[in-house]
Amino acid sequence: MTGTRDVLILGGGIIGCAIAHRLAKEGVSVTLVERGEIGREASWAAGGILTPVHLAEYPTPLASLCLAGMPLYEPFVKELGESSKEDLQFRTCGMLITCRDEGGEKEARHLEAWKHEHHLPAERLTREEALRLEPGLSPEIRSALLLPDIAQIRNNRLTRAVADAARRRGARILPRTRFTAFITSRDRVTGARTAVGDLAAGTVILATGAWSGEWSKELGFPVPVRPVKGQILLAQASPGFCRHIVLESGSYLVPRVDGRLLIGSTVEEAGFDTTVTLDAVHHLSGRAASMMPAARALPLIGSWAGLRPATPDRLPLLGRTPVEGLLLATGHFRNGILLAPITAEIVTDLVHGRTPAVDLRPFDPVRKMPE
Repeated sequence: MTGTRDVLILGGGIIGCAIAHRLAKEGVSVTLVERGEIGREASWAAGGILTPVHLAEYPTPLASLCLAGMPLYEPFVKELGESSKEDLQFRTCGMLITCRDEGGEKEARHLEAWKHEHHLPAERLTREEALRLEPGLSPEIRSALLLPDIAQIRNNRLTRAVADAARRRGARILPRTRFTAFITSRDRVTGARTAVGDLAAGTVILATGAWSGEWSKELGFPVPVRPVKGQILLAQASPGFCRHIVLESGSYLVPRVDGRLLIGSTVEEAGFDTTVTLDAVHHLSGRAASMMPAARALPLIGSWAGLRPATPDRLPLLGRTPVEGLLLATGHFRNGILLAPITAEIVTDLVHGRTPAVDLRPFDPVRKMPE
């Protein structure tokens, strides 16, 4: 073995990197292994919206976890910004949820009531009020719900910044390093076999996102994570073309500071396929033009697909497993960017033998799943 570390993290997305950073801050000796480039899978392909889109419809434990995680984000980003060269563009731009029919308005009223119940800001707007805030919106909307506290971040830069911060605190980060098997001794995981040799550790953390389920057979218990494909388009507008995140019927527009406009996203059961399809380009560009008619004239400058790690009950897998020495931190689906700081705190507590502030029973890696 190449030298024993306290913790070995398998997976270099935002979850794995945030855990590495948090552990290294506490003086833990950490190695992180990523088969490709750091943060180039779901963490890179996301929209960077720092709130669950349909929070009121989430399972209660997941909604509670998201609410607990949201206050951690600003200090998390501030700490990164003190030493990172990356411009993360964390900003509170607000979100407008536009409604075209009675069904949409009913959903908006439900979300507004939920937000107020949880002491979060939400304001119903008439069509005229919404158009004054965002003049480019379709005049066909009937009303809108303004969520002024919603923030965004350049997620494609975030994971790199977190990995760099972890390195500066002593973590060993190994990109382009495939791991092929767990190393076990007396029913305990003691490390992993990798392209650079066997890596030993007192604790191993599986944080491989959509690929986590592939380890079920080797581990001897199910890891019920599957990939769910999401395709996104990127258009170029001028700064100020769109000032708020706009959401309508599951489609969203995310305006960046430089005028770039993210248009997302599909939700597809397509296995591990990450090709961008003409059908998705047609669908998403049509949705953008419907939400903001002037968007139809914007040049398309990029498109991509990512694989979200989904579980049958929509809850992540967080905590200890039946295999001694192995922790899981995976299955965050569409919330990995948002939940990275709180997941890192939870896992750090577990590594140190502390009881996390969050009740982990709903996220038990071996809980009973719906059929």
